[in-house]
Amino acid sequence: MNFNSPLFFLLLFVLVTINYLLSHHYRPVFLLLVSFGFIGYFNIESLIAVLLFSVFNFYLAKKITNNRILYIVGLAINSFAIILFNYFNLSQQNIIFSFTYISFNIESFIIALGLSFYSLQNIAYLTEIYFKRLQPETHISKYFLYCAFFPKIISGPVMLPNEFIPQINKNVITQDNLIIGFNRFLLGLFKKMVIADRLSPAVHSIFDFNDNYQGLTTLIGVYLFTVQLYFDFSGYTDMALGIAKMLGYDLKENFNLPLRSASVSEFWRRWHISLINWFTNYIYYPLVYRLRTYKKTAALTGILITFLVSGIWHGIGFTFLAWAICHILYLSFELFTKRFRVTLSEQLNHTFYNISSIFIVFNAVCFSNIFFRAESFEKAIQLIKNLFSNFFPDNWLRNFIAPLATGGHQIDEFNFFISILIMGIFLLFEKKINRFAINKKLNLLFITAFIILIFIFGIFNNGERFIYMQF
Repeated sequence: MNFNSPLFFLLLFVLVTINYLLSHHYRPVFLLLVSFGFIGYFNIESLIAVLLFSVFNFYLAKKITNNRILYIVGLAINSFAIILFNYFNLSQQNIIFSFTYISFNIESFIIALGLSFYSLQNIAYLTEIYFKRLQPETHISKYFLYCAFFPKIISGPVMLPNEFIPQINKNVITQDNLIIGFNRFLLGLFKKMVIADRLSPAVHSIFDFNDNYQGLTTLIGVYLFTVQLYFDFSGYTDMALGIAKMLGYDLKENFNLPLRSASVSEFWRRWHISLINWFTNYIYYPLVYRLRTYKKTAALTGILITFLVSGIWHGIGFTFLAWAICHILYLSFELFTKRFRVTLSEQLNHTFYNISSIFIVFNAVCFSNIFFRAESFEKAIQLIKNLFSNFFPDNWLRNFIAPLATGGHQIDEFNFFISILIMGIFLLFEKKINRFAINKKLNLLFITAFIILIFIFGIFNNGERFIYMQF
């Protein structure tokens, strides 16, 4: 069940209440059983996969210290899990390999619920133990909880073992935990139901229909996808962090106002932080260290390999490869123009330079996201062509408003403009809203306002599942 379903709200209230009343000695077992039930609810195959891989990694970790062969075997098997569950359609009678298996119109869950994020954590666990930065866990139930903790198993955040396992023994729940957790969950619910899901029809209209829309219409659709993706994924993260907080656990922050980034490298320090940290720690830094004699070559190689792996992790289609290449080019350009950009920033007005940089970076990210979102490479190329053909619509109602509002009726137009207005206000005051969400004091105005807005403007029927659930 989704975090944004009414049934989940009820079950979450019961779960938080029971967990709060239990002694801290029994909470880990209770949460482990709940996590297994949560995974099994989607499909039993996912639960079996989690159990088998957890047992395998738990016992392998006890034997890999100073054993390079076993360590490589462990990495290979966990990497194979990512490939198997991401790129093979196991839900049909025949096992089919697909270059375009990932779809942004998710209608049903495949086997592999969260297995990509789950496998990254297993790789991190084995790596930390192999290099003697961590001792193998002695209690299999604690390792199971680290692997299967339900708020993070679907789409992260990616937690390293030394960030999560020590919390199992402490697990103190205070009134502050409950207040902050509830506020954070409510914020995520708002982002998902009131902004991301309301933008979804417009994005679907531009990316998934075969109409050759004119330039400005296509551009707005591309912009809206990047914003939708941000609110959808950061909304999920807020909900996951909020749930974990109410249960006595702290998960890693995953977003830090990324749409305000003044460089692509800054964007990647602010977007999907836990995943980028994983790639940085286990791919980028080791490569750069090995090639440290050649500084720029080392950095370029690190960027190249890291983003190629990231592209493959997201999907094996040519669209994800093109998305990765875009960011490789962006970051390489930044590397070679660093001195020039520093000089330029000193010569120009600071505010003008900063706003211009944010605008350029946003457009660069949006361009790469055409490949990230398009259903095929051919469709992505068609969208790019559309951007540069007949830029201003010759009929604003038929060729601009109607496609984005998914209809030319007044109610369609009203809903679209309300969605844009809410999105704009939120982005403008995002810093202040975030401060309310992490406030230890019970802010009734914040809670009441968000609940009212969710009930009035939230998408309750046919709401979209979280986009990153498919990775």
